[in-house]
Amino acid sequence: MHLSVIIPTLSRLETARLLAGRIRELLPALHVEVIVVSPRLQPASDGLLRYVPDAGRGVYTAYNAGLREATGEYVWFMGDDDYPLDAAATVSSFLRDGIVDILVAPVLFSSGRIYRPARTLLILQFLNWCQQGVIYRRRQLLRHRFFRRLNVQADQYVNILLRSDASVRIKFLADPICMFGVNGVSGQARDRGYGSLRLALARRTLSCGAFLVFRALVILEPMIKQVIKIRS
Repeated sequence: MHLSVIIPTLSRLETARLLAGRIRELLPALHVEVIVVSPRLQPASDGLLRYVPDAGRGVYTAYNAGLREATGEYVWFMGDDDYPLDAAATVSSFLRDGIVDILVAPVLFSSGRIYRPARTLLILQFLNWCQQGVIYRRRQLLRHRFFRRLNVQADQYVNILLRSDASVRIKFLADPICMFGVNGVSGQARDRGYGSLRLALARRTLSCGAFLVFRALVILEPMIKQVIKIRS
């Protein structure tokens, strides 16, 4: 199995079915499984989708539930309000050849803005990769399974650890592969658990010089974000 796509949903099972069809249309040369994590009782599989019960403890618990059932070499997480774009077809050769551990692509927000992923580890401490633009090699992700203590930024914690590991091969793509619904929880809420871990994580993953820059930027962060908000 080349790719496992994991889609948590509360009630949009038909939407998940449409997404599964779209993904297979874009990646016809790959063996793809689509795993839907939902609290609604379903058969284990209906031929197009595999269903996993949702324990109801947040999106990352749902992601982990899907991850435990996944059999693909790579994993792609997607929301039920996201949509794979035509450029997603370009990932086929990378996933088939298995030459990279993580693919990181820009994401088109439903507002029309394109979010381009940070390439440096320092900037990643502030601006996380958008989950819908990241495809992980499953065995690398399992080394840093989403931390249950974190409700919103568990992926950022994992992304920083993977980005700081020199043995992890990362490929940045030029074009957006997915449209992201901007009204999700991750775009609206802060994660207090991540906030308490943030300084220690930066100290662990950054060089001494970069860590000093990080400390200075943390002090200026509220002002910088306010300027960005005004300009956008």
